[in-house]
Amino acid sequence: MNAAENRHAVIWLLLAQLFAILPLVAVLPFWIVAVWFAAAWWYWRILTFGWSFPIGPIKGLLAIAATIAVYLSFSSLFAIEAMVAVLVLALILKLLELKSERDHWLVLMLSYFVVACGLLFSQQIVDVVVSLLQVAVLLIAQQALNRDKTSAVTMLRSVSLMGLQSIPLMLLLFVIFPRIGPLWTMPLPGGEGKVGMSDSLEFGDIAKLSQSGELAFRVRFEGDLPNLETLYWRGLVLDQFDGRRWSRNAWPARNKIPSPVIAEPKIKYTVTLESGPHEWLYALPLADINRADIYYSAQHQWLSKRPISGRVEYTASSNFAQKLDDSAASQRQNLQLGSRSDNAQARALASTWQDTLADPNDRVAAAIRFFETTPFVYTLTPPILGQNNVDEFLFTTRQGYCEHFAGSFVFLMRAAGVPSRIVVGYQGGEFNKRDGYLLVHQSDAHAWAEVWLDDRGWVRVDPTATVAPSRIRLGAEALLSRQSGYLKDSPMSLRRFEWANRLRYFVDNMNYAWARWVLNFDSDTQNSFLRGVLGEISPQRMLIAVAFVGGLPLAVVAFFSLRLPRRHSDDVPARYYLNSCRALTRRGCARKTGETPEDFLARVNIEQPCWGAWLSMQTQRFSACSYLPKDSASYQDNLRQLRRHQSPRKWLDLRKIDE
Repeated sequence: MNAAENRHAVIWLLLAQLFAILPLVAVLPFWIVAVWFAAAWWYWRILTFGWSFPIGPIKGLLAIAATIAVYLSFSSLFAIEAMVAVLVLALILKLLELKSERDHWLVLMLSYFVVACGLLFSQQIVDVVVSLLQVAVLLIAQQALNRDKTSAVTMLRSVSLMGLQSIPLMLLLFVIFPRIGPLWTMPLPGGEGKVGMSDSLEFGDIAKLSQSGELAFRVRFEGDLPNLETLYWRGLVLDQFDGRRWSRNAWPARNKIPSPVIAEPKIKYTVTLESGPHEWLYALPLADINRADIYYSAQHQWLSKRPISGRVEYTASSNFAQKLDDSAASQRQNLQLGSRSDNAQARALASTWQDTLADPNDRVAAAIRFFETTPFVYTLTPPILGQNNVDEFLFTTRQGYCEHFAGSFVFLMRAAGVPSRIVVGYQGGEFNKRDGYLLVHQSDAHAWAEVWLDDRGWVRVDPTATVAPSRIRLGAEALLSRQSGYLKDSPMSLRRFEWANRLRYFVDNMNYAWARWVLNFDSDTQNSFLRGVLGEISPQRMLIAVAFVGGLPLAVVAFFSLRLPRRHSDDVPARYYLNSCRALTRRGCARKTGETPEDFLARVNIEQPCWGAWLSMQTQRFSACSYLPKDSASYQDNLRQLRRHQSPRKWLDLRKIDE
């Protein structure tokens, strides 16, 4: 095909290409859209004004420039975003050598790949709807290649029909096709730029998470929702301190221990983590999680055996009252403080407690009283601290976020001889009343302390609760929504507007259902579903199910798709007249082959005179339409009356009404 001979197909090709690229602007540089407009304009000038296609060296320079631009934008060519950007640019630059039908098809097929790449970054139901619209435009572009100047409505009707016909096969393959693991791995979208909890902590880190309204995970409880202030979603234990930054000790984390046995009464719930890399799971302490790809460490945290990517769902059981035990070696590790010269004021205060209070319980109580009686300010925008950050926070600025309070509390406890550590995770959440589950956002990120008491094991102490109790009792949003910086990275978040909450809950309900029943339909869920339907998974039952569920709908679709079309006359008046003749056939007076309208009318007047007047009018109107100009008013009036009175029974009823 010479592209210049089918501009209709080229216009649809450019439109489909633009539709495939635009949704990726959220993750790719915006200048890629400018490159597309430049390439499309260049190709259109070639098509309409006879410009020459660029020569080989120029195309080579364009490819090199595009690769360099991608590298400068992402500082790498091996991140998934950079790879997708290279694919998109290759698709765009292919326009500058689009000469044959083969090139046209190649651009269409590459556009399908670009649409699929969009689902690497997000699989919400809205993204799926957008991808279906993209595929519809691509299918129309395919039809335009072989259906010159066909209207968009006609081609859209064909696309819709094909989509409806494919639904039974799609559902069948979704349910029965085996779920297999990936054959290879690739860099995850977002890389280190992904918003979420880190495995180290410095003053100010968690405050940054409050700027994001992104969803971290959802939780569905069996039974009533626990009190919000009890929901401490335990993630990682940070027990190493270098003087400024807290991090986790890898050796205890690698020490696997048997998963705990949760005593009654216990809380059961299902957690659905949002898509991303997951090296640890979140649960209420003490928790038991039944998954083969995770293990329980000596620090009472659930870690993955290897990084888990994508959306993760797991069921857990917890009991708040059970004791968190530990080893003596771990307790010694949780007394270390780094350099002895740092934070001298905090060390001196803690030494006073250690010298005057023999019982560790009393030292913990003294630290809590210190936080209660000191005029601390809970704020998202605390001042920047220097080398002696604990001293500056406790005795000078006294302004901080949860990590400031937890970190300084643990420092005081270790200096007072009480083993202690920081735990990071999330606290509270937002209850979706429409469907009865909990939403936990990145802005709910929290840090608290755990202290070791011989008679009670590891005990949670949250100094934030003494300074800002409403943060724990009502949630982060109730306290921080009016502070500058809250949800700063999510300016379009509907959480800011009370009137939009119902809409937000409705949309989230759809996304949650989509995640639970479609995105999380893994091999275990598939086996459970098939056993529930078939009783057992066997080749015979699978074959019967495929034949019944898949074969029957496909046979119906094939029947309606492949049956011979009914022949309709292009002569509209003749079609209406023949319908009138078939109506008399059903009443016992059939028109004979080759019988003229006048002869048939004469015979009806003899055999069934009750219909003679009706057939006479139909015959006269048919004859008039056969000789009158089609654009005349008389022709249109006769045609309208001929169509209206095709049924003699209807004509008789109308005549009775008129009388």
